[in-house]
Amino acid sequence: LFSRDGAAVAEEVPNAAAWQDGAVLHIGAARYRVERNPPALTELRLPRSLLAGFPVCPKVSAEFAAPQHCLFRWFREQRPAGGGDAAGEAWVEAAADERVFTPSNALVGLRLKLRCTPGDGEQRYGPAREVESSGPVEAGPGACTFDARHLYTKKVCGQGSVRAVSYNILADTYAQTEFSRTVLYPYCAPYALEIDYRQNLLKKELAGYSADLICLQEVDKSVFVDSLAPALDAFGLEGLFKIKEKQHEGLATFYRRDKFSLLSQHDIAFSEALLSEPLHKELCDQLAKYPVVQEKVLQRSSVLQVSVLQSTADPSRKLCVANTHLYWHPKGGNIRLIQIAVALSHIKHVACDLYPNIPVIFCGDFNSTPSSGTYSFISSGVIAEDHEDWVSNGEEERCSMSLTHPFKLLSACGEPAYTNYVGGFHGCLDYIFIDKNALEVEQVIPLPSHEEVTTHQALPSVSHPSDHIALICDLKWK
Repeated sequence: LFSRDGAAVAEEVPNAAAWQDGAVLHIGAARYRVERNPPALTELRLPRSLLAGFPVCPKVSAEFAAPQHCLFRWFREQRPAGGGDAAGEAWVEAAADERVFTPSNALVGLRLKLRCTPGDGEQRYGPAREVESSGPVEAGPGACTFDARHLYTKKVCGQGSVRAVSYNILADTYAQTEFSRTVLYPYCAPYALEIDYRQNLLKKELAGYSADLICLQEVDKSVFVDSLAPALDAFGLEGLFKIKEKQHEGLATFYRRDKFSLLSQHDIAFSEALLSEPLHKELCDQLAKYPVVQEKVLQRSSVLQVSVLQSTADPSRKLCVANTHLYWHPKGGNIRLIQIAVALSHIKHVACDLYPNIPVIFCGDFNSTPSSGTYSFISSGVIAEDHEDWVSNGEEERCSMSLTHPFKLLSACGEPAYTNYVGGFHGCLDYIFIDKNALEVEQVIPLPSHEEVTTHQALPSVSHPSDHIALICDLKWK
C-alpha cells in the first residue's frame, strides 16, 4: 500500500507515478518514506600528506549532488592531557562550512577528520560520511619561492582582464626515478621529490595565483584526477586533460568557471595529425623526403591541447587557448620545428577557419631558448630553409624547409634569464605567447629572485615543487 499526503494511492496508479518523492510505502506496521535519487557520496578522500599552512582539498565524488552544495565539517584529534599517548578517538571541531581547510601550526602532530553531507542545492541532503587522515599534520617548509609572488595575485583580476599561468609541474613519473634522485636532482631532499609532498606545495602555489587560465605540462593522469582537478575545482576552476599515450602524463588546461565557458576542444597528437589531417599534407610530403627525421618525428608522443573559451560577461569575446610540451632533446631543434609547424597550422585552423579572428594564447614548455629556431619562427612568422636548427643533430639529419605562419605572436613574459633551473642547466624554455593584434600585457608577475631559486642549490627543493618556474601575466583585450 502507498500513501501520499495522508491519502492512499489507488492500486491502478502505475509504479512510475506511485514511487514519487514524499510517498510512503506501508509494509505491515512499517512505514518507508520514498526519496527518488537522494544525494549520495560515492567517494570521499583526504590527501596522504598534510602540511601546516597548506590547503587540504578533499576529493569528493557524488551522485545527485555537487561538491559546492555539500556540507563540510572538519575535526582535529584531541591532544592528550599530560603529553601521554594520543587520546585515540576524541575529536574536536576545527572548522565548519569550509570545503578546503588549512591546518595551522597548532595542529602539527594531530590527525584530521572530515564529515561531509552530500547536498543537491535543492535543500535535499543525503547520509553523511566521514574520513580520517592516514597520518598527522606535519610542519610546513617555511618560506616558499611563490610566497612573494602571491602578494601580486591576491585577487582575481577584473572582467576585462585574464590572468594566465603556464607551468611545467614535473611529472611524478620522472621525479621518482633512481636517475632523478642521484643524477638530475641529487641536491633535493628525497622526501621533497615525493608526489604527496609536492602536491601540497603545488596546490597552495596554484590556488594563490587566483588565475583565470592555467596551462600545465607534465601532469600525471592520477595527479590530475585525484589531486589537481578536485583542488582547483574548489577554487572555481574547471579542468581539461590530454594524455600522451606512451608516457602516462600529459597536459592540463584549467579555466575560471564564472569567467569562461568551454565552447569546444580540438586536441591532437602531433604524429597522428601529421599523417591523417589533410591540412598538414604539404608539410607531411616535404618531411617524407627526410625519412630519418620523419621516423623520429612520428615516434614522439607529444600532444597539443586546444580549447575554445567564451567570456561569460561578454559572449562576443572568445579565446583560443593552446597548450603544449615539445620534444626535450638538446639536439632536437629540427624535431621541435616540425612539431611547432604542425601546432601552428592546427591553431590556425581553429582560430582562423572554425572561429574566424579569435585571439590566441599559446602556452607551454617549448624546450627552446630565445636564441632557437623554434622561438624565432613563433615570433617572426617565418623560418628559412638554411636556419642552423635544421641541422641541430648533424648533416645526416638535415631536413631543410622554409615555413610560415600567419600569427603576430609575442612572448607576454618577455625572455627571463631562466624558467628551468636544475643542477646542470638553466635557461628560458617556457612561454606564454599572445596575439599582439588582440591582446596586450597588463602586468607580468615577477619571477622568484635568483637568491630564492638557489637557496637550496637548484630546483626542485623543499620550498619549490618543480624544476620549472611558473610564468604568470595579466592580459587584457585591446
